[in-house]
Parts: sequence; structure tokens; C-alpha cells
Amino acid sequence: MMLRSSVIALLLAGVAGAQRPSGGGTPNPMDSIRRLPNYRPAHDTVTLLSLQRLEKLPPAQQRDWFAYIGRSTAEYAHDTAVMHRELRQAHMREMVRAPYTHDFSVKPYMTPAWFATDTARRIADAIASYQAPNGGWSKHVDFTLHPRQPGESYYGESNEWQWISTFDNDQTTEEIHFLNLASRAHADSRYERAIARGIDYVLDTQYPNGCFPQVYPLEGSYHDAVTFNDNVAVNVLTLLDSVAAGSYPAVTNHARQRAAAASARGLACILDAQVRVNGELTAWGQQHDPLTLAPTSARSYELTSLAGLESSEILDYLMSLQTPSPRVVAAVYAGANWFKRVPVNGYTYEHYVLTPKAGAGPLWGRLYEIGTNRVIMANRDGKTLYDWNQLTDRRSGYGWYSAAPAAMLARFDAWSQTHPQAP
Repeated sequence: MMLRSSVIALLLAGVAGAQRPSGGGTPNPMDSIRRLPNYRPAHDTVTLLSLQRLEKLPPAQQRDWFAYIGRSTAEYAHDTAVMHRELRQAHMREMVRAPYTHDFSVKPYMTPAWFATDTARRIADAIASYQAPNGGWSKHVDFTLHPRQPGESYYGESNEWQWISTFDNDQTTEEIHFLNLASRAHADSRYERAIARGIDYVLDTQYPNGCFPQVYPLEGSYHDAVTFNDNVAVNVLTLLDSVAAGSYPAVTNHARQRAAAASARGLACILDAQVRVNGELTAWGQQHDPLTLAPTSARSYELTSLAGLESSEILDYLMSLQTPSPRVVAAVYAGANWFKRVPVNGYTYEHYVLTPKAGAGPLWGRLYEIGTNRVIMANRDGKTLYDWNQLTDRRSGYGWYSAAPAAMLARFDAWSQTHPQAP
């Protein structure tokens, strides 16, 4: 009861009442989602992890969730306090936006020889400097320009306090990956400390049910959903598997053991979240309710659905496991069979344009209506559409179709030869 009371107090006074470092930066229209119609700030009472929903859980689950949210809220308060102290010391009233770039990842040209260069070391230095107090990273930050300066945000899209830190757009996992490769070429205790803190952050974000949110500390709204979109869960589990296998020398044996246990819980989350329709396993949504694991929506145009691209990536991950359990094998067969039932033929999709073409395909939709398997989409108004030609403000900038599942199915055909389906 004392823990629950403390967490309730934090929920009411911490996130909602904390003074946020803020400013008047203009979000980049390509990436901005904060002001979409369904955006809800962190203190909104209508959230996936609201007090009203948590109180309906069994007592043991309540304890776990209240403890998790308490840690999240305390971390948020600590992070923002660090920034406020930094602003005061720099005699600044608001943060300065970090230098913007659309994405960051380890690229194919970044070979071991490249990581031995001064360029790679400068980027690694900048990455380490942009690590947030919680141990993670934000997104849209150009690490090629300069290390983080006092009063500078950790986020490249605006100077508002958001996305600090996140797994969205491959972030946090890719920074850790980069630093690990840089550390092999340039032994540096700063990189090792940043890697260890980053992995601790990843482990801290895991929900009591083994799943992962998009943003931690929690921000509310769809960010609190179990997130498969943008490969979040797969990226995290791939990292944890590498840590458990000893590919990250900077971490301790204890951290490797924690990573192995967290990966097992994350795998269980994936299997538990696979959607059943009329009793039959199918695929996964982009986001799932963190308490019920039912598919849910995110941005206004990301409707509750089965997700073609994300489900394909999940199946690729499951097929990469060295010794898949019978349950994993069953999940892969069910998912592959679903994909074989729902291709779209007779079209090409290039540069965000869907064009009829005889003999073209197969393609798969990004979102499928649950129960009918019809491809669905939406504009920013959130109304379900079945015809790509009806898209207006969301026609470009979002991939509504993909041919990627074809390669996954080819891998499945090979994988199934050594992993027969159980009777």
C-alpha cells in the first residue's frame, strides 16, 4: 500500500507537475507527430497505463506495474532536474535544439577500417556526449557536427522535452552498436562506460510482462504501447542476444546474465502478443496494449490492425533463433501461412506511388484489417480507407506497401526444411 500510494503521488505530481525545459522550436514537418489529432501529453488521464486500468489488475501484477511506473516517473524527474541545473549554470532559460538529421544507424560502409579513422572517433565522441542522464539516446541528432554543448537538447527535432530517450527510429540500440564497434578500434573508457550505461537503460525499460515501450521514461499516449513498429522489439532483443553471447566486452557477467533473462522474457512477449483470429494465430500489430496485449492504434493514421512489415521482421527474428522452441516454430508457421494468404498482386509501389501493372507483385500492405485481411490506411483524420487513391495528406512519407515479406517467405521456405511443423 505504501508503494502504491507513493506511485500515485508521483503520477499526479511528478510528470504532470514537473516544469519541463521547453522552447519555441519549429518541428520538422517530415517527422513531427507531436501535434497530430490523437496526441495526448504525458499527464493525460486517458492513457494505456492509467491508474484506473492498473487498479483492475491482480494484486501481484499491480505491485509490478506500480513499481515500474514509480521508477519511470522518478527517472523522468531526475532527467529534467539535471537539465534544469545545467540551464541555470549556463544562464539559459531554455534548451537549444540539437543539430538535426533524419536518421542515424551503422551503415554498410562503416567497416572495421572505417572505424579506425579519426572521423569515426569524432562521431563516437559525439554519441557519448549526447547520452541522456537515463542512459539512452533520443533521435534525429546529427552526430557528425559537434559534441553536445551545455544547455543543448538531446533531441534534434525540437527543444521541447520529449523522446528522451527512445527506441524509435532504431535509436539507442544503434548508438550502443556504433560505440561497441568504435571501442574495438579505439579503446576508450568513455565508450565502455556509455555502452554499459546504455545496456542498463535497455534493461530498465522492459515492462513487467517482458515487452518494451517506445519511449522511456514513459511519455503517455501511444508511446506507452508495446511497440513492434519501426522494429523496436526486434532491435532490442537482437541487442540483448548479442550482449548475452559476449559480443559486448564492456559489460559485466551480471549484465550478460540479465540480458539473457530479459531476452527470454521479450521472446515470451512476442509469442503472447501474436494475434488470434477465430482461434487461429496470424500476425502482430504495430502496437499492442501493454496490459492486455491486444493490438491498438498509434498515430492517427496508424490504425489498429495487423502489420505487414513489422510482422515480417518479427518472423525473421524468430527464424534467427538457434534452438527455437516448439512454440516458436508454431508461431513462425502460423505467421508465414498468414502472409501467404494476404499478398497484393498486379501493382507496383515506388516513391510512395501505387500503380496498377499486370503481372506485378507480390506486395503486402502495411496495415491489414483484423478479421477481413483487407489492406487499410488513413489520412491524418484517422478514418479507415481501403483505396490508396483516397489518401491525401498521408500519401507520401509513409510506406503503405512493401515487397520485403517476399524475402522473408523465401527464408521461411529454407528454414522449414530443418524445422518441421509439429503435428
